[in-house]
Amino acid sequence: MARRTRLALGAALAVALLAGCGSAGTATSDAVDPQATLRYATTYGASSFDPHKTRVAQDNIMLTQVYDRLVHRDRDANPIPGLAESWEFSDDGRTLTFHLREGLQFQDGTPLDAQAVKANLERAQEPDSITTTMLAPVEAIETPDPTTVVLRLTGPGTQLVLTLSDLPGMMVSPNAFGTPEKDAALVLRPVGAGRYIVADAQPGASYDFVAWDGYWDPESVTAGRFEWEVVTDPQTRINAMASGELDIAMATPLSIDPAAAQGLDSQVQTSLNHYVLHFNRTRSEFGNVDVRRALSTAIDRQALVDSALEGHGEAASQNFPQGYFAYNPELADRYAYEERAARETLAAAGLPDGFTFTAGVMNLPENERIAQIVQQQLDAIGVTMQIRLLSPAEMSPVFNRGELDAVLTTFSGRADPSLLLATYFAPDSPQNPSHDVTPGFAEALAAANAEPDQQTRGRLIGDVSATVVDQALMIPLAFADLGATLTDRVVGYQPYRALDEWGGIGLTAAE
Repeated sequence: MARRTRLALGAALAVALLAGCGSAGTATSDAVDPQATLRYATTYGASSFDPHKTRVAQDNIMLTQVYDRLVHRDRDANPIPGLAESWEFSDDGRTLTFHLREGLQFQDGTPLDAQAVKANLERAQEPDSITTTMLAPVEAIETPDPTTVVLRLTGPGTQLVLTLSDLPGMMVSPNAFGTPEKDAALVLRPVGAGRYIVADAQPGASYDFVAWDGYWDPESVTAGRFEWEVVTDPQTRINAMASGELDIAMATPLSIDPAAAQGLDSQVQTSLNHYVLHFNRTRSEFGNVDVRRALSTAIDRQALVDSALEGHGEAASQNFPQGYFAYNPELADRYAYEERAARETLAAAGLPDGFTFTAGVMNLPENERIAQIVQQQLDAIGVTMQIRLLSPAEMSPVFNRGELDAVLTTFSGRADPSLLLATYFAPDSPQNPSHDVTPGFAEALAAANAEPDQQTRGRLIGDVSATVVDQALMIPLAFADLGATLTDRVVGYQPYRALDEWGGIGLTAAE
């Protein structure tokens, strides 16, 4: 009998957490085969294996295989120890101190000590790094001893702990960067301290990872090889599962029902990943806030979920889903679908006959279906959205260079809510091609990042979201149910709210 497991966002995940020495999860069967090859299908690969210089934030999904981070996350997106076994803020909140594990090393044998961490963080702060904005509060980095890293901050930095569980906290061997030749090689030949080493990579197609026997948490390395195939079509992934070519495949909204029809188990939850229509506010008519508001009111988000996602998701009113600590309930009906109001707002903005713009759209099935429906809904108010299909690797660089009016894309779930907000809306962020200043945004974000209590901080993040939504800096469309479809041999997997850690996932021994 087919099963579809859908986990709630709240306490259920915390209960499910397998606690331990920083490992995100541990396979639970004594019959796990440590030499097995785990075959997995994902929807897109890595554009680069350089965590600091990549131009695509979603590369973090695959990079966690080869790069370990200072901080890990549990399944409810809370920080837990990684390379750093503990950390603390000073009383004034202006100093953040990390204590590294003893005896860490990189895959090339280089010690992973405080000096190596400092070198990485300084590289992540360089102006051409995708991570520079994420580390903006860090003024100085000190290394009083080999296992202690002290960050001196210019301002509030509560968000930094979880930030260092993402790209900025990925540690690269210092021997693998620092010259143009080394940096170029790093794009395809990573040298990290993660669970796996890249044995072979065919960019955009397939990736072969081999377990590294020097990883600090050997119990979390439960497969000898981990093979990733890029398969964008949901039905193709399910067919490969049913025929025994795969052990596990990414579950997306359009693969869940076909998997159930084949008797396969999909474990999913409403994730932080969400579809948005993101504007370049220096192009087309998008410098006019009333135009953006008109489009926000013209889109029936629930129809997108019911049709494009086949019911496997949640209509979005902001960048965070219901049940998440940063969700602001006051924004739920801010732009309720109302075609007449959208027409009136557009006319008041001086465009009674509408206008035409070009949106880049990821060439993934869910994104394409959503784009087609949005296109129809905007056409109803006289706005023509021309679609330009782009691969996931192309999307961000093209948009960030200012070559598109908008993108219908996926905002991946970031480690910390303020990280997502700063990444896409801070004026100096390389992923905000508008580079405009939104009144009240910086002040609201600073207030949230100065608050250590999560509940209070959640309300303050909600104030930042209110600014973003009021100014219609983008149109949040829908959150996706995501996770994995599994064969009966896979153990140790549970979906994460944000980024899957992949530790402890393995295969039982073949009969």
